[in-house]
Amino acid sequence: MSHKLIAAFAAAALFSQAAMAAEPTPPSPPLESVEILPVGFSPEGLSGPGGERLRTALEQAQFVALGEDHGFAGSPELGEALAHDAAAVAERQGAGPLYHAVEVGPHTIEWVAAQIGTGGLDALGDGLKGRPWAMPFLSNVEDARLAAPFATEGRLWGIDQEFVGSPSLLFDILAARTKDKATRALLADWRAKDDAALAAGKFDAIFTSYATPGNFADLRARFEGDAEALKIIDDLAESTCIYQLNNSGQYLQNNEERSALMQRYFLTAYRAAPVKAPRVLFKMGLNHIGRGTTPTSIVDLGSLLPGLAAANGKTALTVAYVPLGGSVRQISPSPAAFTKVVPYEDEMIGPILDAAGIARDSIPAEGHVLIPLAPLRHNLAGKKLRELPAYSRFMLLGVDYLVTTRGAEPATHFEAIAKAPR
Repeated sequence: MSHKLIAAFAAAALFSQAAMAAEPTPPSPPLESVEILPVGFSPEGLSGPGGERLRTALEQAQFVALGEDHGFAGSPELGEALAHDAAAVAERQGAGPLYHAVEVGPHTIEWVAAQIGTGGLDALGDGLKGRPWAMPFLSNVEDARLAAPFATEGRLWGIDQEFVGSPSLLFDILAARTKDKATRALLADWRAKDDAALAAGKFDAIFTSYATPGNFADLRARFEGDAEALKIIDDLAESTCIYQLNNSGQYLQNNEERSALMQRYFLTAYRAAPVKAPRVLFKMGLNHIGRGTTPTSIVDLGSLLPGLAAANGKTALTVAYVPLGGSVRQISPSPAAFTKVVPYEDEMIGPILDAAGIARDSIPAEGHVLIPLAPLRHNLAGKKLRELPAYSRFMLLGVDYLVTTRGAEPATHFEAIAKAPR
């Protein structure tokens, strides 16, 4: 190559660099306004500016998915308000009744509905005495109060695996369906071993006395011809397999199979509803109802809802109830109780506010606020979003609205009171 040609290339490169340097840096996009709206809620519905915003969103919503961090009174109380206002919208639009889907097994839900139908929350509380571990979440008074009207009218759907404590209910139900003393003794022995493990907090010891294919096959043979009993046995066997995946460290498979089961149970109930495109209020862990890939690396139930609603000309509204502070009720087995109340330590909301330059004390010390999340995720798009903790990023991307507070109240477990208030 000639010296003249080399010089020409060098000059062109210098010209190009100079031109690039001369180009103005594109301006940063303007930040969207982030609203922090006071919101109130009661059994009579939503209130305040945040309540008005949610009521507007309810107009087109076939599904209302309320995701939570478990153990608070405020989440089911918000659920009651959403249920009230969503039911009013459905009635006005002639869409039929509202249904309620919860993170409880379908056979346990039948037991819950029977207790509530017999004597309301008092009967449910009495039925849980001596077995506070029998089921998640509806063993809290506030959650049970939300579920009660749905239970009495056949509109409560249990769409999760049977909980580790559910044999304390299901084995009693099976025992009542047989006159064989040996079968009753077998079920009583299995239940006693599970109950002892649960009371001691030895969760990895649950199911160990019976959860084998051979034992479930034997139990099926003992109930041959009893379709209802066989369904309980088969569903319990599937649930124990899912739990065993978790106990053996196969966490991804555990979450995949649990999600598939939840979606199957939901779609079965959905298709069996007597109205077309039934409207449903979900209340369960945020992992299950947020859109997109969850922090457990699966696509869960929440990602199914928008497309299903869109096919019916509707939307899926997703609301998270996650506090900034306060107190929470946790499972903590001891000789005195199965649960305890502890201070709540936020790990999800604070990092989002910090990344957005919003002071945490801009959230009022008392009461609740509603924060629409679209402006926040738009403002944090890019490096700030990528650097958020996994759960913070999942909520920001997969949820429409956040309801939060700095003074969360703990849920009231039935074990903590003599009788549930009516």
